Amino acid sequence: MTLDAEKYRAYANDLLRNPDDPESIVNQFSVLSEKKEYAKHYLPLAKRAYELAPGEINTMFNYASALHRNGYFEKALRLYKACVDKADAEWMPVVLHHIGIAYRTLNDNTRAADYYQRAYDLKPDPSILKDKALALLAGGDLYEGLRLFEARKESAKARFAQNGSRLVNQQKLPDNAVHWDGEDLTGKHLVVYHEEGSGDFIQVCRFIPRLRRLKPASIKLCGPVPNLLDLVADNIKVDGIVPLSEFDADYVVGSWSVPWRTGVTYADVSGKPYFAAEPLKLPKRGKLNVGLVWRGNPAYGMDVHRSMPFASYAPLFDLPGVAFHSLQAGPPALEVTELGYDGFVANLEPFCSDWRATARVIQSLDVVVSVDTACAHLAGALGKPVYILTTCASDWRWNRATERTVWYDSARVIRQATQDYWETPVLRVRDALKGMLDERRQAA
Repeated sequence: MTLDAEKYRAYANDLLRNPDDPESIVNQFSVLSEKKEYAKHYLPLAKRAYELAPGEINTMFNYASALHRNGYFEKALRLYKACVDKADAEWMPVVLHHIGIAYRTLNDNTRAADYYQRAYDLKPDPSILKDKALALLAGGDLYEGLRLFEARKESAKARFAQNGSRLVNQQKLPDNAVHWDGEDLTGKHLVVYHEEGSGDFIQVCRFIPRLRRLKPASIKLCGPVPNLLDLVADNIKVDGIVPLSEFDADYVVGSWSVPWRTGVTYADVSGKPYFAAEPLKLPKRGKLNVGLVWRGNPAYGMDVHRSMPFASYAPLFDLPGVAFHSLQAGPPALEVTELGYDGFVANLEPFCSDWRATARVIQSLDVVVSVDTACAHLAGALGKPVYILTTCASDWRWNRATERTVWYDSARVIRQATQDYWETPVLRVRDALKGMLDERRQAA
């Protein structure tokens, strides 16, 4: 993420004059903390400012925020709560909102939802309602959580204004687009647009057929990733794909609105495969061929709580008979070269030119090991065995009480016991791979 260079230089000059000025340290931390990939590097700055001015709410809050981003959730919660006594009317909704965030990461979704509501009552911000929706979803109330998740639309409009009119998905629709709010669809033309991440669309597109019960004349797709729409249309019956910027339809509906508008509860969720793809003919390099993904999209605000270094996979590599393949996209794929594992870990990224091709590659492997990314969702949708590695603060859709997930029968969710400590879950995956390999040898 690009820093605000002007502010950065100004705060740096202030710190040259006095490195123990709490306000300057807080200001510098606030700018640097936008670089989410370096969260651990900036925790000492927040701690220093707090120790210099422990009674100031800005130093308390910034230190709590830094602790939270580094996985010290209980400590962050205690400090957020201490901020309540210092908070004025402007600070209070911010503090209450972050207490809710801390409870959510600790999987106390009831208290999280309560604090989100208290914050929203003081400051009706749709982003707070969106967070409350995620707490309800994590707590097991799929229908009510999805209903409240509609707040994401207002939240997107607010971000649109804050970002200087930089487009986000909801604003890329034609100006005359009419959102479907539950009106009679009989004989109407409906467009479903892909919102949120690619993994989200893969997860919820399974519910599009439920719209047929409402007797629309047609159901078409649009979205910012055309080749993902192609893959979905290969597997989910629709009546076509239309450009995101221009189309003629009676209504449009966001992909995350489909399950709520069609009354989906957890009882309606099936983990059976709903995608299919012809396997790509790749050389079988081992008795067990494993695909690896270790980093998600860095633009995602919570990517710091899901991605890991490629080096964390090293404990897997001593298994004779297991061949490893990189499905990683983008610059993080170079971590294989940086660690000197070229060749040993085959690079399949050139074969994953689009989502259709990626589905064929995944179908050609025996198992996928991935952090919480769209590739993990795609493997689950294909019914491919997939081990999804998550941090302690895992996403709402992965029930923290079990390795199973209602969303994909073929998936196992392997969680950290300690935040940002990947060795234990990776060793558990190693044991699982060894078990799969032993079964194949016995069968042979």
